[in-house]
Amino acid sequence: MFFEKTPHKDKARPQQLPLAIFWALLFLLTWNPGSPWAQVAEENDEDQQTGPSREIMRLVTILDRDDMGKPLRFPMNITAEKDEKEIYVINGGQGNILIYGLDFFPHLVLGAGRGIDSPQCIFFDMEHGRVYIGQSHTASKPSRLTILNAAFLPEKEVSFTAMPGAERFSVTNGMVGKNGKIYLIGNQSRGVLVLDAQGGFSHWLKAMDKIYLDLAETADSAEERMEQLIEMQQQALGDKEVIPATPLGLPSELLPKSRNAIPKDKNKDKNLQPVLLHDIAIDSDGRIFLLSEETSKVYVYGPGDKFLFSFGQKGGSSGKMSRPRGLSLDETKKCIYIVDYMRHTILVFDMAGRFIFEFGGRGTGPIWFNFPTAIDVSRDGRVIIADLFNNRVQILESDFAINYPVFGNTKGIPVRKKTGNKDKAPLP
Repeated sequence: MFFEKTPHKDKARPQQLPLAIFWALLFLLTWNPGSPWAQVAEENDEDQQTGPSREIMRLVTILDRDDMGKPLRFPMNITAEKDEKEIYVINGGQGNILIYGLDFFPHLVLGAGRGIDSPQCIFFDMEHGRVYIGQSHTASKPSRLTILNAAFLPEKEVSFTAMPGAERFSVTNGMVGKNGKIYLIGNQSRGVLVLDAQGGFSHWLKAMDKIYLDLAETADSAEERMEQLIEMQQQALGDKEVIPATPLGLPSELLPKSRNAIPKDKNKDKNLQPVLLHDIAIDSDGRIFLLSEETSKVYVYGPGDKFLFSFGQKGGSSGKMSRPRGLSLDETKKCIYIVDYMRHTILVFDMAGRFIFEFGGRGTGPIWFNFPTAIDVSRDGRVIIADLFNNRVQILESDFAINYPVFGNTKGIPVRKKTGNKDKAPLP
């Protein structure tokens, strides 16, 4: 009981009675489960015990070693191969691709021996057994799409220099659509370069929006890119953010920019313009999701490249995106994961573009990030994140579902999955 019995039956002295009544009333107020005070106390206690994400996301493992047992160096991009459940990591500091198996050990490396010296992305055409590797330009070769067969033997290289509007195209991401066409995202390219199944030019797909025009051009040579990288690093340090040392050859667009580097209103163009795109995802129905770091939006297209809708808002607070750089779809949970490079967070939206929740933050522990750059979802629903400046790849599993009520507000509501006969607590 709240009060202990006294060893004698003397009545309480008059001066003690008001204090006893006060504590009794306070006890009743806080004990009532329906009272606001009790609810706040329960929420604060739960937050202290389980953390901001309430254990919705859990760490499976961390990949931080290459095939030689040496530390990873700036993993820039990742791809989860659905059939074999392998994880492909673009090891930016070494200029190769590490292939991790089910045991999370890198059992194969794609490098110079297979014509891979400057990889930026890797994706697959499972129907025809092809592997596509986008490579940036080097001193001896322009940017190109290297095509391998299922045994990782080179079959063909596609150059873009002779394609309309692609003279300086430098591929950074790509996917094969349901229609068999190849969709490529390029560095500083305002649109998607679409190729036919043989690698020939098909057309451009350009997302249109009101934008801030950034007149700065991307450097061509490694020396110029390094000068830009150093300048951008100095800008970032001017914002009192400590940025780790960057290796030669790391693309300048991966270096965190100062928030002050965002173009000002004087450069605003009121008319619709093609936006810069940074990542692409395609679902099983053939819908195309294009992510723009420039506008912090996702542009969604249906079959036939028909525009459907867009979503997203630029900003530095919860639910907004400062510098989004990667996205991936989880069609089982019917959600979209988006990496925010500058906020060090992962945002989760439903398939209609409504914000659900986010997790992460800047740090070095599990489920904390230091400028993440890319994300993918494996066949078993695990979330794989390239944690660039922590020099690692984090593999997480999620424990939530999105409910869509039949009546009332149709916003997706995330809840924890049922375990046994008990329901886990809903997300905040």
